[in-house]
Amino acid sequence: MHIFDLPQELLEAILAQTSRGSLASLARVCQRLRPLVERMLYQSVYLRNHDGEKFTYALDCVPSRADYVRELLIHYHYVDVEDEEEYYPLYAETLAPTIGRLVNLRTLVVKGLEFDADREEDDEIIGGYERVIAEAEKWDTLFAQSAVPGAQILPSLTKCVMIMDDIAPNEPAWDFSLRGAVLIHPHLQDLTIVGGELESLKNHVPSPRSTPLERLNMFGCDVSPSAMGELLSLPRALKHLTYKGAPWCYRPTNVMPNRQIYVDMIKNQADSLVSLDIDFYPGVVDNPPVDFTSLKCLEELTVEPDALRGTGQYDPKNNTKLCLWNSSELKCQLPLSLKRLVLFLYTPKNPPDWRTLIILYNWISRGNLPNLETITFQIAKPCEREILDRSIGDNERSIGQAFEEVKVELQFELVPNSKNDGYELFNCPDCGINWRNMHA
Repeated sequence: MHIFDLPQELLEAILAQTSRGSLASLARVCQRLRPLVERMLYQSVYLRNHDGEKFTYALDCVPSRADYVRELLIHYHYVDVEDEEEYYPLYAETLAPTIGRLVNLRTLVVKGLEFDADREEDDEIIGGYERVIAEAEKWDTLFAQSAVPGAQILPSLTKCVMIMDDIAPNEPAWDFSLRGAVLIHPHLQDLTIVGGELESLKNHVPSPRSTPLERLNMFGCDVSPSAMGELLSLPRALKHLTYKGAPWCYRPTNVMPNRQIYVDMIKNQADSLVSLDIDFYPGVVDNPPVDFTSLKCLEELTVEPDALRGTGQYDPKNNTKLCLWNSSELKCQLPLSLKRLVLFLYTPKNPPDWRTLIILYNWISRGNLPNLETITFQIAKPCEREILDRSIGDNERSIGQAFEEVKVELQFELVPNSKNDGYELFNCPDCGINWRNMHA
């Protein structure tokens, strides 16, 4: 039997075992297999520095290739070159017209750059920022057009990740408002923003409850309370929200002087939010316990322990008048719907937080958390036995025994610590992020 006599499904299964390099060679030497091979090659496209021009040229040569692309990852970062003016500009937003041709694109991941090399014609004060604005406008226009009724611009897109600059020390966050039209995409369900600054979104906020967004992740972002409220007014029914990590490259503008303000903004989605992972900026004192009770559908909460018991004058380590873990005065401010609670301790120098567990035990014993099934500690150093074996306070039972009696499982997960270990964004040593680094 000749290979061309095989059913297409079997031929695709055989070609799926072949490396991308071999497939590219096969497409060049066999015209009969080229359409099938290119359909496989172009399903997932990974563009590095200056690959964007080649990708656009490939689509210009064979327009049908645009129909094959399901996933596009653009990964640009700064490199040390002798002639920067010749090498740059290198803006991911320049590819917006090409991206607009990808009618079957489902996932778009962009790691871009905010600035290019200095040029003689640049303004003395704002430098080359005019070029940044001009390129960002292409991105904004693309997504604004996608929201026009009847438009066939990115009609299949459901997931987008935006990292529009290198996360570099002593550099400001990139401006999300220049590219905020992504929020009004009519089919986007999953949006991740890394290292951006969100001060105001008024120019990008259509009628409330108008978008299908279900999952929103913000890592290392600097978000004002008003922007948080504007952002969360858009989804019809947001289910999952992550707001994690202060911008480690510089001191953020919005340091959460009042943590409750942010949770109050999240109440916009109280009728649908199922999971919340929120990391309040460190170093802010005199904050009372955070009230989460308005999030009436919440099933999973990931938070620092002191968000439950307060900081500063409310912290039991610094207050001799009131021992919070033994006190009936500390009110449970977690929703009745909660099934899983995750407490994170990312800094190894901090001692294990057994105090908060005793507070939680008191609430569970009183029936304040009837649906709670598990409490998970995310920790940067092993301390499981140190917590489980500690006395609950009556000198008869340990913490581990007490939680077994109330049928709530205690779990422990080792995670990278926030100061020394980074989280890789790509398979690239230059593209990683620390949640806290300078603020730990």
